[in-house]
Amino acid sequence: MKTAIAIDSLLKRDEAIFLLEMVLNLFPDSEIYTISHKQGNILGTIETKSIVSSFLTHRTKDVSVFVKNFWLVPVAVKGIPLHPSIQKVIVISRGYIHGLNLPPNIERILYILEWDMIDQKKLGLQKIFCPFVNDWREKALIKYPKIAVTSQTLKTYLELPNAEVIEPTYRTEEYPFVRDEDHNFVFTHQLLYTHDLTAQEFECIVKVLLGKKEMIRVLGPDQHLEYFKKSYPQVEFGGDHCEATNALYSHQAKAVWDFSKSYFPAKAFGALATGRPVVVRDLPINREYLTMGSYFLSSFSTEALEKVYAEVEASYVSLDRKVLRRLGLKWNERLFKSRMVSFLGKHS
Repeated sequence: MKTAIAIDSLLKRDEAIFLLEMVLNLFPDSEIYTISHKQGNILGTIETKSIVSSFLTHRTKDVSVFVKNFWLVPVAVKGIPLHPSIQKVIVISRGYIHGLNLPPNIERILYILEWDMIDQKKLGLQKIFCPFVNDWREKALIKYPKIAVTSQTLKTYLELPNAEVIEPTYRTEEYPFVRDEDHNFVFTHQLLYTHDLTAQEFECIVKVLLGKKEMIRVLGPDQHLEYFKKSYPQVEFGGDHCEATNALYSHQAKAVWDFSKSYFPAKAFGALATGRPVVVRDLPINREYLTMGSYFLSSFSTEALEKVYAEVEASYVSLDRKVLRRLGLKWNERLFKSRMVSFLGKHS
């Protein structure tokens, strides 16, 4: 059976690309269909496959293509030409690609990673197109008799009572564990990720931590933080790196502060896998997935930050590192693969 795999974009390596690669391993001869692809940005097996994209690819420099061309997304998706030999389509949707025009006799399976890949609050004048685009993508859901989602939170939000929940995974092998007998228990710093963190939020955190005489190490995209590199020379900016580098910084952190707004708290799980506690936004998705060793920040006020800091300070040494690691590895690749094999109808 000729199979196609569809995903919203192939523009940068992230958790969605990792999941795509795992599905591709189950269906290695598949063609890939996407809204936008920038050749060379996605290294590895994906780039060796046949990739069909929409006309928006010609306008692509980075992920901003979706914000700049929001009103054209439905037209772009519906115009992606599906090869007539395709008999089965596996759609890994981040909110838009599931609107593909599919022949009536084709087998179709939908796995919804997230719904808000495009932050519609940042659209400016294009907000006038939101009702039209949202109506289109919501109606497109009825084309799929078989749907899975990444969380109970998303299932409830989309009002899909019959959808199966298949929790994602992340690169667990990149987060090795330093055994107690090999660890000197010198926790030297607070590790702060910048993903989805505004400059204002960053400054609020830094002021509180520096007031507590903490060493701060920062990882992640930091182009929007150039001012603070000069203003706070005592803060160590490490840049944006892979999971293996993140793990090196994580092992000796008192806590890992991760304020990502993601469909799956991968970075928080990575921190737990190294035996370290995490501070995250107080969001439903984080409450669903994270339990022991996780601290939830409701706002970036000084009072809220000092409260969560005190909680971390009182427990970071006594937390059982092995228990945290088990929580971090709970959603592992093997579990994800076995559940996807069953859901996608692939015989392993």
